[in-house]
Amino acid sequence: MKTVAFVPYWLGYRQNQKEHKNLKKLGGKYLINYTLQLLNKVPQVDQTYIYCSDIKILDYLDSDANYEYLQRPASLDTEDAAIEDIIDAFLAQVEADVVVLIHPNSPFLQPKTLSKCIEAVKSEGYDSALTAFRFEKLSWFDGKPLNYSLDKPIPKLSSITPVIFEQSSVYVFRRDSYYESRKRIGKNPFFNFIDHFEGHEVNTPDDYTIAELIVNSGMFWDV
Repeated sequence: MKTVAFVPYWLGYRQNQKEHKNLKKLGGKYLINYTLQLLNKVPQVDQTYIYCSDIKILDYLDSDANYEYLQRPASLDTEDAAIEDIIDAFLAQVEADVVVLIHPNSPFLQPKTLSKCIEAVKSEGYDSALTAFRFEKLSWFDGKPLNYSLDKPIPKLSSITPVIFEQSSVYVFRRDSYYESRKRIGKNPFFNFIDHFEGHEVNTPDDYTIAELIVNSGMFWDV
């Protein structure tokens, strides 16, 4: 089974945006290089692609990173483009049995986490896998309690049904499964639960500040 990873990347597409989040440096290097370093340390990944419409992205990548640049159609650079459109375009250009879709905004993800997701799809019968958070908290959605009832005694946290959130950085899926539903999560997904330190995403200025504090404190384990 050929396993291919790809990083859909934007140098910037929002009007009046002075600095795209992907082009900020963290601990002295651009965010995407943490992702490349991660992928290069996962033995199950046979090939890694940077999928970007602008070849200038190469100016931001570490010279010792192992990857291939694949130019994405510029028509997919708009905010209206769905992730399925991007996956469709990528799979039309690349042969792979198992696909690792990874976004470059989680610098603390670990190789063992990605390996576990890949093995779940390749060897354990799952059609897809993703990183996720599990909350054992009293939760509300759309104005109503989600995992408990106001008509009954408030349950202990240890007894309530956990609420699961997609961590939104790593999705692994079989090519044939994707084409069955055109979704990156299949009918039998594996949820790889990680903690909030490892799953910290850098999307906002506050996220970046927290990530810098993590790196500067020495808590960050280099992948």
